[in-house]
Amino acid sequence: MPLSVPNLDDRTYDQLAAEARSLLPQYFPAWTDHNPSDPGITLLELFAFLMETVIYQLNRILERSLEHFAALAGVKRSPGEKIGEMLRRATEEVDARFRAVTREDFELLAKEALPGEMARARAVVTLEENPGVYPGEQTLQVILVPDAPLDPAPKPGKEQCEKVFQFLRQRCLITTRIQAREPEYTPVRIGIVAVREPGGRLAAEGVEDAVRERVLRFLNPVRGGTRGEGWEFGRPVYRSELYQVIEGCPGVDHVQTLLLNGDENRGWIPLSSPLSLVRVEELAVTVVDP
Repeated sequence: MPLSVPNLDDRTYDQLAAEARSLLPQYFPAWTDHNPSDPGITLLELFAFLMETVIYQLNRILERSLEHFAALAGVKRSPGEKIGEMLRRATEEVDARFRAVTREDFELLAKEALPGEMARARAVVTLEENPGVYPGEQTLQVILVPDAPLDPAPKPGKEQCEKVFQFLRQRCLITTRIQAREPEYTPVRIGIVAVREPGGRLAAEGVEDAVRERVLRFLNPVRGGTRGEGWEFGRPVYRSELYQVIEGCPGVDHVQTLLLNGDENRGWIPLSSPLSLVRVEELAVTVVDP
């Protein structure tokens, strides 16, 4: 649908003058004569008139000026085309990402390089100290996570990394050093003993399967995390969140024991680096009756 041109300001002279008068007690408490005969009020009303004139002009940009603005985005108005349709095309042209400049650009374009193959991409700038270079040699690393939710630790192949690299290299600044690489994974071991809900209809085996599925999905690098968009890079695994996930499973009354890397008292598992994801190395689930 055509892009509607917004009304940038619809205030009238009376509204502007009344707003200015209402501010006088706050900023000029000694100014008590607000009658039209006061010279200050005369100036106030004059400025309100000038402001209304500016607002009138602001909302009436000439079409030829809008055409010039659209031409800056590479959009030329077609014969008979409505001005709103031309502005819509210009807006879409500006929003389209053809060049990789920001980290967000690199992440979106990395997924566009292999449509349907990459679930996530994370761009981060690393700095290598070099005595002959200040502030150091910067490299933009693009970490690729393939769309393989059933794989506990998905990694891109060499050909996929090469395609992403070539795709980004054609769209970034000539001085940018790019590296397309696989993610790091921190192995975690989790042991769970959950108490079955009294009188629950699910058998112990069914509850165990439900707990195992929920925990694996929560820690999944592609579909996990608090928003279901993949486990966040570098985010630790917290005991409190696992409690919430487990006790939200059907048939579970409460968690009796929770081991994080074999430790019952451990509150969280830090990941190996800010760029690491979680790989569940071991998940033992036992369900007992109350």
